Amino acid sequence: MISRAAVEGGADEEHIFSLNSSYFEEINCIKTLDELCLWLVEVMNRLINYVFRFNDVKHVDIIRKSVDYIRRNYAKKITLEDVASIVYLSPSYFSKVFKDEMELNFNAYLNKIRIEKSKQLLMNDSIKLADVSGLVGFEDQSYFSKVFKKLVGQTPGKFRESREKRE
Repeated sequence: MISRAAVEGGADEEHIFSLNSSYFEEINCIKTLDELCLWLVEVMNRLINYVFRFNDVKHVDIIRKSVDYIRRNYAKKITLEDVASIVYLSPSYFSKVFKDEMELNFNAYLNKIRIEKSKQLLMNDSIKLADVSGLVGFEDQSYFSKVFKKLVGQTPGKFRESREKRE
């Protein structure tokens, strides 16, 4: 549950879930309740750091608020102007701040979030491939496939097939 919360909070899904195996090994070595409490605090701190990698961010409040807005509204039509208005900045200044702090431009970040969510939806065979793009906020299915392939390295259909073969 903690790992899922970290992912929903913005941490990289693949990295967080790769940590789980080491956590399972660690928890098997715990013998007392005190050790368990200390270990849980340590794990929580690690995961919080993965979620909030904003230590060196100058505009922490702006970035947190905009990232939170994007993560809650990724499935809707979101524009740079929309998010800039949420943080009370001009679109051009917000664009510069966002790119400087996140090392991705606004659209690249939004696409990254949408693709993360689409990968989760693709795990559910009852959701048609054609519907996934719309559910994560892409208006054009071919653009969704193009972005998905660029970020994941394979098409959404191949991604779903490869998951099915692993099971």
